[in-house]
Amino acid sequence: MLTDHHTHLRPDDDPLDEEALSIETIVPHVAAAMDQGLEAVAITEHVYRFRAVKPAWAHEYWQAQTEWDIDAYWEALSEAKAIGFPLLVGIECDWLPDGQDVLVEALRGRPWDLILGSIHWVDEGAVDYDLYSAFDHIDSEALWRGYVDRYTRAAMSGQFDVMTHSDLPKSFGPLPSPTTLNWSYDTIADALAEAGVCVEISTAGLRKAAQDLYPSQVLLERCCERGVPIVLSSDAHVPADIGRDFDLAVEAALAAGYSEVMQIKGRDRRAVPIG
Repeated sequence: MLTDHHTHLRPDDDPLDEEALSIETIVPHVAAAMDQGLEAVAITEHVYRFRAVKPAWAHEYWQAQTEWDIDAYWEALSEAKAIGFPLLVGIECDWLPDGQDVLVEALRGRPWDLILGSIHWVDEGAVDYDLYSAFDHIDSEALWRGYVDRYTRAAMSGQFDVMTHSDLPKSFGPLPSPTTLNWSYDTIADALAEAGVCVEISTAGLRKAAQDLYPSQVLLERCCERGVPIVLSSDAHVPADIGRDFDLAVEAALAAGYSEVMQIKGRDRRAVPIG
């Protein structure tokens, strides 16, 4: 049985208040995973939703978002897990060129099941958010190179169990030249392999403008060639998207040469055959 390793309780701009962290909100997420025949579902809210990381970055979006209590989040999910819900307690953590020590400290001391690593920003611009789009002031060549630089540094940091949506910019702006794209794929795959970190096959890309899995089939094949382990994820922000299109993710994994996916729990992983 498979696990969805990347989901959210609410859309990104919705509150993570007492209602969002209630059993009444958690139950539909677990039920959706069970309906999809999954073994478990990981709840992995963005680290930037929580007050504990407010000092990490002065950007106005970051400052506006960091208003919720990470202890309340941790306790709500841990209690649900303790009474037998098949869920994993996780978090999606940005990697920032400066201020990363604040993020690390905010996560310390809690036995997370998994920590996802993500790149959402290049300089002051968002890779995946139109309001602050990096594509408005950085050309696609520079943006992709900046994204890959941050992605590989995050992968090599040792802080993360899984690196997420590895070619995220393709859904929000133009692709770079074939030469830069080819370099991007090789550089990402090499870093993941050297770090020994998992990469997710995310079906979220199918719901974006690119209408393509993250990573692309070419990048996935290069990851497989280098022995990079994979997990499956949906990046769902509503229960209906949990486990969505996992048949296509499995098909892509098999076509790339994979015969197994990883299941992560307690920051340990085990291989599960697919196909």
